[in-house]
Amino acid sequence: MSIIIGALTEVNIGGTDGFQSVNWNTNVQPNRLWQLGDWYPYKTQVTKTITVSVTTYAGVLGTVALVPASSCADSSAVKDISISPGACDVVVEGIDETMYITSYSYSKGDPIAFGTESWSFQVWKNPGLSGDFINVPEPTYVLQGIAEGTKSGDVSNLGVVMDVDSEVEGSQGSVSAGFPGIGNADINVNGIVTQIGGGTLEEGGKVGQSSANVPHQPLYLGT
Repeated sequence: MSIIIGALTEVNIGGTDGFQSVNWNTNVQPNRLWQLGDWYPYKTQVTKTITVSVTTYAGVLGTVALVPASSCADSSAVKDISISPGACDVVVEGIDETMYITSYSYSKGDPIAFGTESWSFQVWKNPGLSGDFINVPEPTYVLQGIAEGTKSGDVSNLGVVMDVDSEVEGSQGSVSAGFPGIGNADINVNGIVTQIGGGTLEEGGKVGQSSANVPHQPLYLGT
């Protein structure tokens, strides 16, 4: 285990300010092809993915238009991500990748609090192993699907823009007995999301939240 100091860790996603937390993971997944008469696999297929999630103050990463694929072309819902960990005594591998956005959320849960945003990213990589390993290559294309999401609250900018014709509304509310016995009621909107990001940082007296999932599909074409 290595100890990482936040004040010495640099994150750059179109800028270096306004990041609250970051998590990253490089996942190398083996798929072993077992065979009769031997304890050892015939071959081992290996996939590699890198995931990153960040929490920022609202508006830090700007806005991103979500355009579903209409042809075999890479998704434009991407960010260039650089993470340089500030570790004690040892070198910890960081991240320097162009990654696809997979989810977004905005939250301002208290009338006097500040809005925050959470973003998740993923990219598929070639493991680059030698020997009896079968490396799953990088996708030929990564297609973006239709993003769906929700929003509720009275903040002026909840960080998601929806196709008006796709919106459907519901409602929720709660209150309990006692003093002061204050509850709340909100309209919940569900719809197809066409833009994410740029939520309001500060808006006194108002609360709100939103979320969107951005599906991406790796496509492998033989050469």
